[in-house]
Amino acid sequence: MDEKQAIDRLLTKDYEGLAWLIERYQLKALRTAFLITHERALAEDVVQDKFACLPETILSFDRARLFEPWFLRGVVNAALSAVSRRQDISLEDSQEAERWLENLVAQAPGPEDRLQQAELEGHIWQQMQQLPPQQRAVIVMRYYLEMSEAEMAEVADVPKGTIKWRLNTARARLQKLLSPDPQKEGK
Repeated sequence: MDEKQAIDRLLTKDYEGLAWLIERYQLKALRTAFLITHERALAEDVVQDKFACLPETILSFDRARLFEPWFLRGVVNAALSAVSRRQDISLEDSQEAERWLENLVAQAPGPEDRLQQAELEGHIWQQMQQLPPQQRAVIVMRYYLEMSEAEMAEVADVPKGTIKWRLNTARARLQKLLSPDPQKEGK
């Protein structure tokens, strides 16, 4: 089965199509939601809800477009909504959250040296925790989901200039967080 066949099946209420889409996109959707929410349980809830609603929402899917960006945009929006609904986001034990993210990363196939990649991603993850949810979201959309600024503006329902501003602000803050502190290095 391929993506087109899975969507065709889902449109006819054949849930084998849904199972195929879950198997194909669940890991990426979980990573996306977790990078925005910073909470494992909340990320899992967001993704579960998006897949549960898929038999109805697939009716609005424009088949001339690609499914993955369309679906992951929905995950990004749902994760942002979930974060905004929570007044006080209580992060799980950061070590548990890091282990969970590392497990997700380890499941993904890739030619990279896993140890070096895990260390780098762990460092980036620690620094991203310091960004506000809107800034995390634009970083995730741009660099993880590889969306254009126009697509990001469409997802966020804001002007493209606002996206540029958010992205520049997030990049600058993340770059500052990732840069070594010269005072600490001198000691």
